Amino acid sequence: MNEQLAESIFLCRPFQPGEPVLNRVLVMGGDQTGLELANRLGREGLEVLLVGNEAGAQVSESVKVMAGSVLEEVHGFVGRFEAVLRTAGERSRERVGFIVAAQPAEIVPKYDAYGLSKTPRVMALSDLESMQRFGDSVEPRRGDWFHAAFLLGLQGESEPTEFARVLKAIQRLQNEERVQCYVFTRNLKVAASGLERLYRESREQGTVFFKFDTDGSAFEDGPEEFLMTFKDPLLGLEMELAPDLLVVDERLNPPRSLGPLVDAIPSSRAASPFLKHDSTRFAGVETAKAGILAVGPSRGVFDAETIAGDIEAVVLAVKKHIPDSLNSALAGPPEIDPARCTICLTCVRLCPHGAISFHKRAEADPASCVRCGICAVECPMQAIRLEPPAGEEDLIERIRRGLSNTGEGAKRIVAFLCARSAAQALESVGMPIRRKITPIIVPCAGTIDPGHILAAMEEGAQAVLAAGCYKGNCASVYGTVLAAERTNQARHALQEAGIDPDLVMFASVAGNTPATLVQTIRHLEAAVDRAFAKNK
Repeated sequence: MNEQLAESIFLCRPFQPGEPVLNRVLVMGGDQTGLELANRLGREGLEVLLVGNEAGAQVSESVKVMAGSVLEEVHGFVGRFEAVLRTAGERSRERVGFIVAAQPAEIVPKYDAYGLSKTPRVMALSDLESMQRFGDSVEPRRGDWFHAAFLLGLQGESEPTEFARVLKAIQRLQNEERVQCYVFTRNLKVAASGLERLYRESREQGTVFFKFDTDGSAFEDGPEEFLMTFKDPLLGLEMELAPDLLVVDERLNPPRSLGPLVDAIPSSRAASPFLKHDSTRFAGVETAKAGILAVGPSRGVFDAETIAGDIEAVVLAVKKHIPDSLNSALAGPPEIDPARCTICLTCVRLCPHGAISFHKRAEADPASCVRCGICAVECPMQAIRLEPPAGEEDLIERIRRGLSNTGEGAKRIVAFLCARSAAQALESVGMPIRRKITPIIVPCAGTIDPGHILAAMEEGAQAVLAAGCYKGNCASVYGTVLAAERTNQARHALQEAGIDPDLVMFASVAGNTPATLVQTIRHLEAAVDRAFAKNK
């Protein structure tokens, strides 16, 4: 390694890990959710820095509101984060144990989707809600009745959260006399607490719902009135409506200010535009990086009921590290040989969990590393070594030993199985099938290297199976994608050598899909038979 280069990089990254500060949490807020979360954490005895909310917000003594501050950078790991903030042009650094993204959604009216523009009689749902909240009056009625039309999911999906907002806005309008409301929609989702009741009550109050299979309505903005033309989806009759008020629905996007947290979790780009993956592997508010938590819109959740649950989930996630569960982290993170490391930073870029940093040399954080082993396989200089768990043999020795125990007449099939998926499926299959393979359990399919597959063939395997999670449900985010690519590389290598590439297969298997594993093993047995017949 070039020591001068390493030193210069070190000087540009002065972050020092230091001692854990598990009792300090940075909450990125901006609305009531951030405020409630900060106060909830404060009641648990934690010191909270609340960024994004306005000064003067009612907070407990242990909550400090950093009004006007913006998060610019995040360094470090769970228990030892350094947050770089900018406040009124000045940068400051705060040490915290956890960072929680709890910013409000970015609300974008769908004017463009309908070819509409904002006018006093055409407004977004948020604008109407704001006027109702502050007692402002909408434009007056032009006849005896006030007609209000709401667009909901005619373009794109309609979410239960927004449907509830529409119904509550209608309820407030109906406090006046002679108000007729209409909802134009493609589908209605009532999967939220109390929403079906609200829907039923609104119908009983006279709200008319038009449900279309197409875009629904055309809009004409005349000199004196705004006109909607459409065909009634039930009667098939052409109809016109000149509403006194047209309310446009909105897109709910994740907050824009997730950038520094996305940068801290390299694999989060695979979850774009949200901070966490829509996968059961990352339950609730937890992201791929330990200590960074996502609430509500930052993880693609917008309904109030679920967001309230997120707040309690954050409390539990933080408390599980207290008083010092960092010491109970998995033993034996990757060891990096400084003599081989060339500072290419491949490991930093590819670690799904953001567990590797650079400080004079690459280092893995024991509390963040899950020992998936992707860094060790991807390192072009083989500078990273992941020791097998105590008492476990070297991988080649495991292959050799397993093949030596192959029963007489049985085919020699080595199966690299992800411990989180395919290995669990193997436990559900019968012993006759289990005896057909030499299972090599790996922490993540992403650790399977073409060299491992070819080594298994050299050791006498007639066929090799690599089995990992289904795409989108990988605990290492893209470990299963890497495994599939490397299996293909091994197949190409075999083909170049004149060996049937079908003797090597990749399969996506879940713990509850053992039939898929059995079927793949049988395919490999058939491939071995074909190869044997061809070579006779």
